[in-house]
Amino acid sequence: MFKKEMSPKSLLPGLKAWFAEYLRRFDSDDPTVQENMDLKAEHTRKVCEAIRKIGQSLELSEEDLCLAEASGLLHDIGRFEQYRRYRTFVDHRSGNHALLGVQVIQTSRVLESLDPAAADILIRAVAYHNGAALPEGEPERSLFFLKLLRDADKVDIWRVVTEYYRSKGNTRNRTIELDLPDTNRVSTPVYEALMNGRLVQTADLKTLQDFKLLQIGWIYDVNFPGTFQMVREKKYLEAIRQALPLDSSRVTEVYERALDHLRRNVSAAQG
Repeated sequence: MFKKEMSPKSLLPGLKAWFAEYLRRFDSDDPTVQENMDLKAEHTRKVCEAIRKIGQSLELSEEDLCLAEASGLLHDIGRFEQYRRYRTFVDHRSGNHALLGVQVIQTSRVLESLDPAAADILIRAVAYHNGAALPEGEPERSLFFLKLLRDADKVDIWRVVTEYYRSKGNTRNRTIELDLPDTNRVSTPVYEALMNGRLVQTADLKTLQDFKLLQIGWIYDVNFPGTFQMVREKKYLEAIRQALPLDSSRVTEVYERALDHLRRNVSAAQG
């Protein structure tokens, strides 16, 4: 299907065809399993759209846009095998889905015809896209594409969770909620991290409210002006706030600090 030393632009159509064929391996008669597979497939498509939009806002070349889109296509490839094996998307209960994704890519040899430098960027992007922080010592070009991917991933996870919060009613999707208890308590480590403009560590999550606040706190890990503008236009932070207890002083403080950070960055991007 592939020829040697292809450019990202040349590879991308074949990579999309491979991805579609790969997904068919995970078709299931179990409606819960299929729902979660479809959720991740749709997330992948939306991340590809978001990363191209952010890249266009940076006036990237078509080759670099295709390389970015390829990273979006592959970034969660490990999720499908993860869910089939463990029936969860929670990494600490199963395994690191990013590293599992790298294994899938290497086993399939789907990048063997790509220019080696571009293939290395993709592998690094997949491996580090879910890290709590950016890795140290990364080559500048690899770090740039990793930042693009992390921004696009967040944009679509915000879409997924806010759509869920708006429509869930009394029906809970424990996969999305990480099986956390739905109580009004906000854990102190979560509150303190966010009030200091730091990301929340997954190990500190004790309640569903903690997890929602973690999602608000992702705004401190956004890298590009176009991403800030997308978050503001879609009102993602506002939507998450509406899904949190309205009478919690801790929630209000965290939300207002994050919203101020967003507004300042949007203003800076607009000149």
